[in-house]
Amino acid sequence: MEEEQVNEKTSEGRDLLERQLQLLEIVARNPEGLTFSGLQTVLGLPKASMHRLIAGLAKADCIALGGADADAEFGEPIGRGRKVYVLGNRIRRLLGSAVDPQQIVTLSQTVLHRLAEEFKESAFLSVLRGDRVESVVLVTPAKDAHGFVNPGRVMPAHAAASAKAIFAFRDEGEWDRILKGHLPALTDLTLTSPASVKQEYGTVRETGIAYCREEIDRGLMGIAAPVHLPQIGVIYAVSIVGPSNRILEHDEKHLEASLVRAATELSDIFTENLRTDGT
Repeated sequence: MEEEQVNEKTSEGRDLLERQLQLLEIVARNPEGLTFSGLQTVLGLPKASMHRLIAGLAKADCIALGGADADAEFGEPIGRGRKVYVLGNRIRRLLGSAVDPQQIVTLSQTVLHRLAEEFKESAFLSVLRGDRVESVVLVTPAKDAHGFVNPGRVMPAHAAASAKAIFAFRDEGEWDRILKGHLPALTDLTLTSPASVKQEYGTVRETGIAYCREEIDRGLMGIAAPVHLPQIGVIYAVSIVGPSNRILEHDEKHLEASLVRAATELSDIFTENLRTDGT
């Protein structure tokens, strides 16, 4: 009798896991998100079962609310807003960690080389790993024998343009964890209070461009743009770094536009080759 009960519970557990995986696969194939009724139609489950299924996945941070009612509780849409369900941060992190680092290096080379030669400055790609942003690919122009940011360097969350470009587009709930503890003054221009860094993140989120104005090394400037990926979000940033006097000689709008264009190209390349759209 006990063995039969154990088998029944095991079977129920497998069935639940299968339904959860089915729901996650459906959401992954629809980066724009799906409504409750849309998910229910595809899965063909009763409304009560759908609510339990969604609530369990939401609690585990595997799915989340998106759309106009992203801050509302799970349930019916509020007002005229359209509430949809998207992948949660837990699944986004898993998708990001599954990417082969060497493949990223190969895929990004062409875009970074073009950017470096356009401005005759070092161009590099950074990635979010856990709570740290690290540089992964560096390309220097032909005139320079070395770059200013070697691969593997940790980019300070409160000072580096690349880190700002990535963290600005993470959930605001993560900011306290990222900025906890002492924020060292690397130069006299470094932002050292969490409040000022959060304000900077907000500006980056609005403009789509991040700056490091001699906040890590006096005499060096960095500019970065986030690379938005379907389902994963922002875990990469593309940057240009060089002596401040040379960076300031470039037209700011031209520099920003080229970085945004490079970020868009990288997003398209990564999506096509790494299947980050969940298909």
